[in-house]
Formats: sequence, structure tokens, C-alpha cells
Amino acid sequence: MRVFSLLVAVSLLISLQLARGVRAEERYVAFAENRGWTIQYDRQENNCIAAPKGTDGGLFFVRPSSSEVVVLIASTKLSWLTDEKDYKVDIRTNSRPWNGTMRADVADGSGGLYLVNPNEAFLTALRGASRLSLSVENVNYGPFSLAGSNDTIKQLLECAQALERGEFKSEVPEPAEAETINSDELVSWSAEDFGKSYSVEGWTLSLTGQDNPDGTGTALLRAEKDGKGETTIKLETSPEGRGFGGIGVYKLDWSDPAVVFTSFTGGAHCCTEARIAVATDNGIKVIELGMFDGASVKPEDLEGDGTFEFELSDQRFLYAFSSYADSVPPVQILALRDGEVADVTKDAAFRPVVERALIRTMTLCSEEQGSGACAGALGNAALLGLYRSAFEFMVFDEINAKMEDSFLECGGMDACKGRGDFKDFQDAVTFRLRDWGYETESRLSDAASAFMEELAKAEAGFGAPSDDTENGCSMGPTVFRMERAKGIADFRGYEHICNIENASVLHNAIATDALCAGEGDYWLDNHIFERDGDDLWVFSLGGARAGVAPARLSRCAKTP
Repeated sequence: MRVFSLLVAVSLLISLQLARGVRAEERYVAFAENRGWTIQYDRQENNCIAAPKGTDGGLFFVRPSSSEVVVLIASTKLSWLTDEKDYKVDIRTNSRPWNGTMRADVADGSGGLYLVNPNEAFLTALRGASRLSLSVENVNYGPFSLAGSNDTIKQLLECAQALERGEFKSEVPEPAEAETINSDELVSWSAEDFGKSYSVEGWTLSLTGQDNPDGTGTALLRAEKDGKGETTIKLETSPEGRGFGGIGVYKLDWSDPAVVFTSFTGGAHCCTEARIAVATDNGIKVIELGMFDGASVKPEDLEGDGTFEFELSDQRFLYAFSSYADSVPPVQILALRDGEVADVTKDAAFRPVVERALIRTMTLCSEEQGSGACAGALGNAALLGLYRSAFEFMVFDEINAKMEDSFLECGGMDACKGRGDFKDFQDAVTFRLRDWGYETESRLSDAASAFMEELAKAEAGFGAPSDDTENGCSMGPTVFRMERAKGIADFRGYEHICNIENASVLHNAIATDALCAGEGDYWLDNHIFERDGDDLWVFSLGGARAGVAPARLSRCAKTP
């Protein structure tokens, strides 16, 4: 017999005994009971099992037939055992001791030591005894109750004989037909769906659930892949029929489509737990995606290449700079890479996602001047190498006026040891982002700084030949400024300003990344400025997309 399946069955039986509202009769058929044990037929494993009453561990008996019996001492406290290793054990009852070797079996957070067809000396130690203690590796476990053990051994044999006579065959229910679902689609589930099965892309997914003694719930998804094996994914969920989440199969990388299983754990501000199951040549591997704020974790094809990622947010920002309700964390993108979850937020392929998040949060920061929104905007900017550019747009007097003093306390971080409270929002956000690995320093090189300083020498700026246009010398010349101490340059034109902290110089030209603002809006743009004698050619990538040609600007005369 498969002892691994035995321990899984025992673990499940323990949970069924302790859980509230779980229908054990869906798997187990009661056969007999006595003052200490319940004897049941296990439909799934097709054997008889005796489990002690009212406990989460102890001595179990299993009979697949009248000629074979397995004795198992199982408990969550034995999960440290090494699977399939033999251990020398001392067993003591109030009748007599027994010394010998038992083999370990570990599965799903429980561990056990078992004997197949134990000798008469072992069974004699059990008969007439009321309790059992176990010592293994100089650690004692128990005592476990043996009340009713004599009756149990007899009743378990009778159950096995009934099994051999075929009395239980009619009890085995027909498996429910699996519902076919579409790939790349997250199907919502609730507690009403426990017992359902789903089929997609060679996967068969069976959903069950249970309430736990500690007031939580557990959602279980048995995932089986054709020719690859099976496993059970367990997630926390809301108890008492209030659980919900999602099930789907997605192409998360260039290997076979993987299972995505999510569950909402409950609570006003929390949380969705998510795990992934991938089929490998060595079986089914379960990967922890994480626990995330809110009730939605859904894969999206962010690149448009047919593989899916997870657009989430950096949970560290929650409560760090403002209340939960006012927190606006920066974007975080997770993806499956080589069988592991990887943070790909900074990958060039996902830059457009971060850019959209930056513009959204910069706008929100400008409208609300709240520390939560502005911290999120700075986080998004840092992901793009534009932290100083966004920093220069902040109105710190207004942000600090709204920020509660409690968020200036430096706590919850190892880096805070020996450090006092933050002076203001600027101090807090820069310190925390640096500690979290965000890039807060300017990347403007010496060569780029020198180039911008040369342009800044034209104090009146550069303007179009026609002086009456918006970018003419009278109305809105392009004026440059370089602040080496801050590591940032900017240029201003008609009703807009662009901050630069990342640029490349090539001969007489400089290519820049810029965060721009004007008339209440924010945008990102790339510019090329090329010197042509005293003139300056200006090319805007955003302008080119709108059909605007490069402009040749002349040096404006200083106003007397």
C-alpha cells in the first residue's frame, strides 16, 4: 500500500474531525465506534481506518485488507521527521514497554511513524492499556489515549472483512463531472462551489473547503495534470461560507500553462492570498505568489506577447506615510521566470505600465497634496530613474501640513535602530525608499551636467525666429537651468517645465528623459537638443508623435 496516501488520509481525517461545517460523509462511511476510536471506511483510499476521538494526533490503525494492518502514530508535532527514514523508538504504555524501529512518513504539515503488520509483542503492549507515550530522538510525545484499543483492533478487522465482501462498493459515489472553463480566464468561486471540479488545458481542478477550530477557513484546490502528477494547494479563506476567490489556468511563461489559485482571507483592509501550481518533469510544484492588499489578484498580459504577469503594488507603502485609506503604493509587477516568482517591475518591457502609474499618482498628489499619494508618486518616479524630477514638483509645505506626526516615527525597519524621528515628509520618504532599494539619486553624468550648464549660459533662452509665437523670445523662450548640487537640470517654455536627471551626450547633442508639467497636467517626454553654432535644434519625441517637426531656435537677446 502507499503509506504516503495513508498519512494524507489521516491528516485529512484529523482536520475533518476538528473542522466545523465539513461533510465528512462525502469521503468516510461510519462503520463502528467505541469509547476511544471511530472506525470508518475511506472511500478514496478504499481501506478501513480507526482514528482516536477528539484529538489532533495519536495512534491510528489502517487496514486495507484482513491480512494487512498498519499502525501509525501521527501528529503535527512530528512534521520535523525525515520522510522514509527509520527511527529507533521507545513506546511505553501503562501495561508494558516496546522498543523497536518505525519508519517516518511526512505529508502536508503532519508527520508520523508507522509499522506494517506489527508483531505480537507490539500489539500485546497495547491490549489492556489506557495510554501510550512515544520517545524518538530523545524527545517525548504523548501521552495518547488508548481507551477502547481492544475493541478497536477487533472492529477494524470486521471492517476490513466487510470491505473484502464488497459491502462498501455501492457506497463509492460517482465522481462529479468536471466543468470545462476557458484558459486565460479567472473563474470566481465562493463557498457554494466547494465540491466542484474544473477542467482546462489538461488540468483537473477540484475545489473543497473547511472551517478551522481557530476561527479561520481553508480553501483547498486539488490540482492534477495529465501525466505530471497531482498536488493540493491550500489557502486561507473566510470561514462560515463567506470565502471567495479565483481559479484559472494561464500561460505565465513559455512552459505549460499554470494554475492560479486565489482566496480572499477576509477583513476590512485585507487580503488576497495567491499561489501558482506548475507542472514539471518531477511533478507538480506549488509556488507562493504572496499575500496582497485588496480582493483582486488577476493575471494580465501586460506586454501583449501572450504570457501573463501580475500588476500589483508595493505593500510596504501601506500605513508607512498615511492611513490605509490614503495610501497609494507604487506599482509592482511580478512574473513567473524559470519556475520562480520574480519582480520584473524595472524591466524595459514594463516601463509603459510604470509610466502610466507615475502620471496617475503625480496628478493625484497635485490634486490632494496627501503624503500617501505623493509617496506613491515618488516611488513610481524612482522606478523610472526620475525621483529627483518628481521631488522638485512637490509642494512640501502643503504635504507636511496634512501629514500626521505618527507617520514621522522611524519604526518597523532595522535601519531605524538608533535613529530618531523624521524631520518631515521629505526626510521620511527619502530614507524609507532608499532602505527599500529604490533609486533616489540622480543619474545625470558630469558630461550631461556640463552640456546643460552651457545651455544655461543663454540666460534669456532660445526662441523661434517669429517672436509672436508661443515659443518665441517674447512669449515663451526655452530657458535652461542646471543645479549640480541637486543633480538635476530643467528647461522651461511656454506654460510648461521639464525636469531632467537622465541624459546622454553625443558630440554637439544631448538626449534627455524628462518629467514635464504644465497647465495642471503631467507627462513624460524624450528630447534631443543639438547645438548648431549659436542656434539650438529641439526635437521632442512626444511632439513627433503629434506631427510636430523639429524646431530651430535662436539665442534670445538679453532684455536691457
